[in-house]
Amino acid sequence: MKSKFNQELNVGDKIMCYHMEGETSVSPGTKGTVTKVGRDPFERDGKIIEVDWENGSKLALVSTVDVWKKIEDTPLNEDVESEFRFLSQNENLLKYFDWRFFRKFLYKLRNSGIVNMIGAAPLIYAGKEYIDRYYGEGKEDDEAFQSMLEDADEARHKMVQGVINYLEETNGNAYDIDLVNRFARKFSQKLLELYIRFSNYTDES
Repeated sequence: MKSKFNQELNVGDKIMCYHMEGETSVSPGTKGTVTKVGRDPFERDGKIIEVDWENGSKLALVSTVDVWKKIEDTPLNEDVESEFRFLSQNENLLKYFDWRFFRKFLYKLRNSGIVNMIGAAPLIYAGKEYIDRYYGEGKEDDEAFQSMLEDADEARHKMVQGVINYLEETNGNAYDIDLVNRFARKFSQKLLELYIRFSNYTDES
């Protein structure tokens, strides 16, 4: 993807909101103008970005959890429209899953070099024991692999919990382990696609 999300911003920049964590008054697609960029006191290297939104809201963006894109005063190009459609059609990814964690985990998975990222989705919920058994031979001193491995069980837990939260809200208590596994496969693939589309993020942030 040539486009880039969450670029560095300056006062006066025009932006479009793609996702604002826990807020509904600034919906995806809302445009605004940056009025101030400051440090987030609660997050290392995080930023608080104050914006005058076209709908009248003054809600600020938080760089660690929100998603935006810098825009020009021109019609949206095909790439931007495609990205916006993907997020609009997959809002469940940001609602039920810890995107910040999964973005970091996929970055570590990519750095480990154990799999082509196109086929990485099953490893999001495979867990530490499985990954170590099938990919860990000779990697006892591989820092990138071990760092990823340390987070593998948490990734599996967060995936399963996100699926359960989704099913409980959309399907009541009518689910079993087979349904959870099926949706884990589905959402893992979607999270991977989201990561690839957002691959121009600063992954370590």
